[in-house]
Amino acid sequence: MHTMGDKNLTLPVRVSHFDELVDDGGLERGTTTLIAGGCGCGKTIFALQSVYNAALAGEKVIYFTLEEEAEKIRHHMKKNFGWDIAALEKKGKFHLQKLDAYELVKDIELALMEYRKKDSISLSEILPSHPEISLIDSRGIELPFSPDRIVIDSISALYSAFTDKDGYRVCMKLLIDALNEHNSANIITYEKAREIDSCSTLDVEEFLVDGVVSLYTIRRGQLRRRALEIVKIRSCGHVTEMTPYRITSDGISIMLGEKL
Repeated sequence: MHTMGDKNLTLPVRVSHFDELVDDGGLERGTTTLIAGGCGCGKTIFALQSVYNAALAGEKVIYFTLEEEAEKIRHHMKKNFGWDIAALEKKGKFHLQKLDAYELVKDIELALMEYRKKDSISLSEILPSHPEISLIDSRGIELPFSPDRIVIDSISALYSAFTDKDGYRVCMKLLIDALNEHNSANIITYEKAREIDSCSTLDVEEFLVDGVVSLYTIRRGQLRRRALEIVKIRSCGHVTEMTPYRITSDGISIMLGEKL
């Protein structure tokens, strides 16, 4: 776990002007931030832009994709934005890996069934023999180095794979706890088309994480505009108003001072 004596306790997000929207200028180590939004809002771009720039700055990054193939991500990011992930992988700064959500969930659900049969055994007692429950520390997922950043894109794939939604909630709690144990600044993405001002529809993930950033596409006549909202960051203050952004050939560009 992180301590107050750690160097660089706060790491910049490094996505356009985002860090200017946060009092601490970034995200604390040992925390997990959820990037939520609907299709086409740029969740994956936001996450990749953050960790790609972090790796360029000398940090070590792990990116788990649960949906798109790793090679497609490498290809599209280089083609669309000029981000050469493969070059950073060769330097040992970036680890990109595809995980099979359904295979992971199958193992997790079997382990949880064993846990439920033994009412006297706590979850902390069964974890050593079933690390797959916490996902990130599964025996089948070896971290190649101690990371400064971990991204999981997207946990919606996990939700779809679970037949037992109570098991999904347990998995999310343990996953976020496991992520935070790595003393890294973590991002998980989540497919959710939430209406603006619809705070009553918060899901379990949003209560468990330390920060929530919502990305919106807002219809104005025949056009759509994009805007982000920092819903919460537990560790510090932040801008609370909606901030427009665009997706350009350089990635996400946040329009500071511009109104919707």
